[in-house]
Amino acid sequence: MGPWTAVVTNTVKNEFTDQYFMYILLLPLVLVAMFGLVSVAIIAHRVYNFNVCNDAAEELTRQIKEAKEDLKKKGLKID
Repeated sequence: MGPWTAVVTNTVKNEFTDQYFMYILLLPLVLVAMFGLVSVAIIAHRVYNFNVCNDAAEELTRQIKEAKEDLKKKGLKID
C-alpha cells in the first residue's frame, strides 16, 4: 500500500507512473474485486461438489426411529 500511496500523492514521479496513473489509481479496487470473484467461485465450486452422505442419512433416520420407539416405551407420546 505504501508504493501505491507514494505514486498517488506524486511522491514518486516518472514517465511510467505518469503514463499509467489511472491504472495505478484503480489497482486496489481491481484487486479487491478479483479477490471477491475468486472467493465466490471457490465457495460455489465447493457447494456444487458437496458430498451427499446417503449412508449417514439412513443411519440418522434409523437412530431417530429407535429414539422415538424408546420414548414411546417410556410413556412419552410423539406424533
